[in-house]
Amino acid sequence: MKLLAAAVLLFAFKVNASPCDQDAKKFCQGTDPGKGQLARCLSDYENQLSRACAVELKNFKQETGKKNPCFEDLAEYCSDVPTDPEYIEYCLLKNENRLGTKCSADFKTKKGGILVRNVCAQDVANNCYGEINQPEGAINRCLIKNKAKLSTFCKNKVDKKIADLKKNNPCFEDTEKFCPTQVRFVDIQDCLSKKGPALNPSCKKLVDNEDAKLKANPCYRDLITHCKMGISPADQQRCLTVNENELSNSCRQFRATQEKKVDQMVELCEQDRLKLCPKAPFKDGKVLKCLRENKAKVSASCQKLL
Repeated sequence: MKLLAAAVLLFAFKVNASPCDQDAKKFCQGTDPGKGQLARCLSDYENQLSRACAVELKNFKQETGKKNPCFEDLAEYCSDVPTDPEYIEYCLLKNENRLGTKCSADFKTKKGGILVRNVCAQDVANNCYGEINQPEGAINRCLIKNKAKLSTFCKNKVDKKIADLKKNNPCFEDTEKFCPTQVRFVDIQDCLSKKGPALNPSCKKLVDNEDAKLKANPCYRDLITHCKMGISPADQQRCLTVNENELSNSCRQFRATQEKKVDQMVELCEQDRLKLCPKAPFKDGKVLKCLRENKAKVSASCQKLL
């Protein structure tokens, strides 16, 4: 999928130390250079650009157009779409009748492969396009809600998805019954927590376990809000750091306390580590796990931290 691999980048037109630097400051102040938006903006003022910038812009369009015939259409219609190949496909399907000649011709050669690989792609474009900027899971909820409108192949896929969810998720029925508008995991969890005794026993047990995790770890809610499920502890920390400005106050305070604790542990437990856990790798909490397993043998100061 050459078009879609290039589409993810949505080609940034760079102007720093280029002939278009002054024109960009004059006509496109504040425009995001990514997703083709700066090139699109300068194109709106094409007749007013300096000669050097006009040539630069023309060359950029020609070179980028060779790599991706749809780059201008993507800048026009898909600038607010997450830079994920699948979502770019939804955008092109949604705007298929508005695409330029070159993009339309190129996309027609790709469309069949898209619809074979993702039998619900057209249905998402037709019925659930407004959900692509919503939290993960919103599209699936939308397809389930609009099942009567779906194509046969997509409906079969959704039916299988529903069967899998009923089998593997003890809270599926209760979620559909009590929390049909919630999409994010944390919102569904909060909604189900309020229903308590009304939940089926298996679902209530699952919800109670999640509540216990929320209480035990001040950053658990932040992790399931901002990070992918199932990632390693190291990746969790990286994710929380990337989303530092969005974290809850309780998580920030917890992380600050943990950082101090790590500094203290390096100072107070290093000799114990060298003695008891010299081969433990510095990842996924293996050193800490080893020290805890040997807690009775560590020094008093390190034992207090553990």
